[in-house]
Amino acid sequence: MNISNQEQPIVSVIVPTFNRANLLPRAISSILKQTFSNFELIIVDDGSTDNTAEVVKEFTDPRIIFLPLGKNYGGSYARNQGIKAARTELIAFLDSDDEWLPDKLELQLKRLQDSDDPLATVVYCLGYECVEEQRKMPSLTLFEGDVFNHLLEGWLPPTTSLFMVKRSALLEVNGFDERLPSFQDYDLWLSLAAANNHFLAVNQPLIIRYFHEQQIRGNLVAKSTGLEIFKTKWGETMKQRVGYIEYWKFISLKTSIIQLIRVGKSVEDGKKMLALSYVIGLLKYLPWSANMIIKAIVLSTFGNNGYRSIFLLKSRIKQLIKGSKKYQY
Repeated sequence: MNISNQEQPIVSVIVPTFNRANLLPRAISSILKQTFSNFELIIVDDGSTDNTAEVVKEFTDPRIIFLPLGKNYGGSYARNQGIKAARTELIAFLDSDDEWLPDKLELQLKRLQDSDDPLATVVYCLGYECVEEQRKMPSLTLFEGDVFNHLLEGWLPPTTSLFMVKRSALLEVNGFDERLPSFQDYDLWLSLAAANNHFLAVNQPLIIRYFHEQQIRGNLVAKSTGLEIFKTKWGETMKQRVGYIEYWKFISLKTSIIQLIRVGKSVEDGKKMLALSYVIGLLKYLPWSANMIIKAIVLSTFGNNGYRSIFLLKSRIKQLIKGSKKYQY
């Protein structure tokens, strides 16, 4: 689908970035390779101190709009500035360290146009995850229509890079909550669903999400603060709509992830007894923390490098088993 001859773009692509000059070209290139070409690309520089501006200037495509903010405000503020600057009704998000597959925009736009649901304003898709060059597609149940209760129960498409949303719906809920240093996307999808916006899905992987050291998942303060604000904002609604057990399951899973990060940081700092205390603390969140307890024990025993090596070995074994099953007759 190529309708680039039209002057008015149909989709605004928003890419917030902060000090990712080394990763940004991959994201930009994946957007410019889209089979649907009638878009504007708004790159919001959230106060980068590296050579991000120079990297963007190397791309001469007239569809690119560079929006430098001057200082670092955070991802939510940066995305909201992109939404405000957008000239179209459809907004697609891509994190600056992720990558789209070529037909991402085309297939999502088609899904939205083909829907007979007048309340549909959000369309998402599946995606690959890539850790140290190991690519996999995690399982994700696809829900459509009213997904509010599913979200309250902990269902969550894992990244904003999967999504396309109508701008009017985003503005109605005031966009991303700028108080949140984490859980911003989860909060936004809940806000949209609570406002009776329906979701649509493309049952196909259309993005690649990369994991690396620069990501916020390693920022304990952001994770902990975001979870506390999120609990205050949505906790009572969760308890009322899906029950206390589901609420506690959600808190247990999210807190266990934070505890695992604490274990890794303590091991890295040579504080093994502190790491052990965090492992013991995970017992409070059983049975939902069982998987994290196993990971934490491996991490505290073999260290970060050993943990990564075991993870990679496990991934390769799974791939080999999957490959051998594929060719069985």
